[in-house]
Amino acid sequence: MERAREIKISYKGNRKNNQKLKIKSSEDANRIIYDFWDKDHIELHESFKVVYLNNNNVVKGICTMSIGGITSTAVDIRLIFATALKTLSTAIILTHNHPSGVVIPSEADKQLTRKIVKAGKFLDILVLDHIIVTPHQSYFSFSDERLILND
Repeated sequence: MERAREIKISYKGNRKNNQKLKIKSSEDANRIIYDFWDKDHIELHESFKVVYLNNNNVVKGICTMSIGGITSTAVDIRLIFATALKTLSTAIILTHNHPSGVVIPSEADKQLTRKIVKAGKFLDILVLDHIIVTPHQSYFSFSDERLILND
């Protein structure tokens, strides 16, 4: 007789970490994101990562969601929110790199952001920002430019 498989979900936070990374601005977010990024690949291909936060905007962790080609990468929104739910995150910051160094978001970047914000509203997970980073530490913040609408 076949039995259903058990599904276990776990998340291990770092309770001993006294130096919690708290995000108060897009500058904070960019610094944390850029420090996390693999500098050997930031100029080679696009990657999409998500910063997961608690309700006090303290970083729980950063997860790479997609690694793509030179000019694009595919993102599965379901995986973004599956990870948010698994980690009990109340907010997220989206981020991807532009290997070319150009920080201006494409129309595809804007459409994807709107779609993720809409899904976040449904799940009560706030999308605080979408930050585009470059190999030279310049960045573009959707929030600073009023391109994130959470109302």
